[in-house]
Amino acid sequence: MLDELVERLAAAGYPEVRASHSQVFENIDRDGTRLTELADRAQLTHPSMSELVSSLERLGYLERVVDPADGRARLVRLTTTGRALQRRALDELTDIEAGWLRRWASTLGPELAGALTHVVRTPLR
Repeated sequence: MLDELVERLAAAGYPEVRASHSQVFENIDRDGTRLTELADRAQLTHPSMSELVSSLERLGYLERVVDPADGRARLVRLTTTGRALQRRALDELTDIEAGWLRRWASTLGPELAGALTHVVRTPLR
């Protein structure tokens, strides 16, 4: 699913987006998230998450801002461009999932396809 999403995003004008970037987009809060929290949620090391965030920051999808709850800390948050990318990715994922469901239903029948859909949508955390 992720490879198909990356291909679709490239075709939609986001050719620099990589599958690994999903680790950030899946774990970031609407108002921003501290880097350590992003790393914990994604189960990555701090340096690995820092590298991903820096890459997305250079591409204009993220920015680092002062945390209003603690002026010493910084939050990572989506820019306007990052929010547009996230919305597009969610739309594409919805379309990909619908295509899978159609294929499953025609092959396996609607009952089993529904059960598989439930499994796919259930988070592993």
